[in-house]
Order: sequence, then structure tokens, then C-alpha cells
Amino acid sequence: MGRHIGSKNIKSNIRPSASNLSTEERIHFIANIIIDKIIEDQKNGGILFKKLML
Repeated sequence: MGRHIGSKNIKSNIRPSASNLSTEERIHFIANIIIDKIIEDQKNGGILFKKLML
């Protein structure tokens, strides 16, 4: 999908908040994302889990 007419490539000077985290905080952040995906998969019948176990 292309850009809208008149739009420009603008680089943002705002860094993601995750880049300011310590190593331990980053590990917890990633672990929470993984846990959220596991819970979501379980609600959907474990499709991802079944694919991983093949």
C-alpha cells in the first residue's frame, strides 16, 4: 500500500518506551507478551500449541 499524496517520510525522534528498560525489565516485558499469546491461544482452542507439537 502506497503513501497518501503529499505525505512525507518523517523520522520520529521518540524512542519506544521498551528501549529504556533494564535487562531484567525487558525479560519480564517479553515474558508477559509470550504469556498473553499462550492465553490467547488457549482461548482459541490451542491451535498454535498443536502446530508447535508436530
